[in-house]
Amino acid sequence: MRFVPLLVVFAPSLVFAWGGDGHKQIADIAWSKLTPTAKAKLATILQAGEPSFRVVGGNARAAFDSSANFCDYMKGKTDTIYEDIIPSMNARFNPNIASIGREGERCKTWHYYDVPIRFTGKTPEIDPSNAGAAVNLAIAELTKLNGKTISDPKMACWWLYWIEHVVGDLHQPLHCVSNYQFNATGDAGGNRFKITSPDGDKPTNLHSFWDGGIGRAIGEEREKGKDPNVEKVSARWLADRNLVPASDAVKDLNPMSWIRVGARLADRAVYGNLKPGDRPDMQYLFQQTDLCRKQAVLAGLRMAAILNKALG
Repeated sequence: MRFVPLLVVFAPSLVFAWGGDGHKQIADIAWSKLTPTAKAKLATILQAGEPSFRVVGGNARAAFDSSANFCDYMKGKTDTIYEDIIPSMNARFNPNIASIGREGERCKTWHYYDVPIRFTGKTPEIDPSNAGAAVNLAIAELTKLNGKTISDPKMACWWLYWIEHVVGDLHQPLHCVSNYQFNATGDAGGNRFKITSPDGDKPTNLHSFWDGGIGRAIGEEREKGKDPNVEKVSARWLADRNLVPASDAVKDLNPMSWIRVGARLADRAVYGNLKPGDRPDMQYLFQQTDLCRKQAVLAGLRMAAILNKALG
């Protein structure tokens, strides 16, 4: 087995994360597979969206990559150009969503789908406001707005943001599951599952640890002298036969199917035999980065297929 020093493996996670540059990486993989028609329409759509995510210097690819993070960006902002619709969007699937507290604000429940695993007794209920409902709605609405021209570019950009972000989220296994083995109310996708960080004995949670998986994978490659530039990574991963999925998997554009697979991956590959307080070993790290590369490529290819279809 090859050996990579722990500090080398973990240092890049401070820079890359599924919640940041990890989402950008998935979006960039998608961009490389978009049709010229889709790219042209996306350049127009992006110019009508949040100012911080618009095209600069004609670089629509960079704007598209960055826009995969708008849905996280808006969690902590109250001055976006979409403030007038956020309350109604937030309650779109569950009129009582505000009753759950801060998690029921600003469409936060649109980022995940908590398939219950390792529970006893009655099957826990899943909130109707979830990532599966959100991404299906976003795809349908963007498709409706498409034509020779985009009928409402600002709203098209809102839905584009959600497609970019949630397609990525649903390929992070812990966005698809809640584990009841050690928590009677579920661990919220590993957010309540504490582990010990291998790079300094600091406590963290399993969800955050896996959010850093794409960055950790890129970091491993950077330490071997490979270029960490987002476009270079896309080209390299798409050329790797070990990472590119079967065509049938790419053609599966049913988010509920992704969620079911994600829940199984979480049960088997993420939780496995881990217990709260454990410190993941090197074998676990190698398996994590390998899985994250594969999930990033799969998510990017599916995103491209969705947008090529929606934008004609």
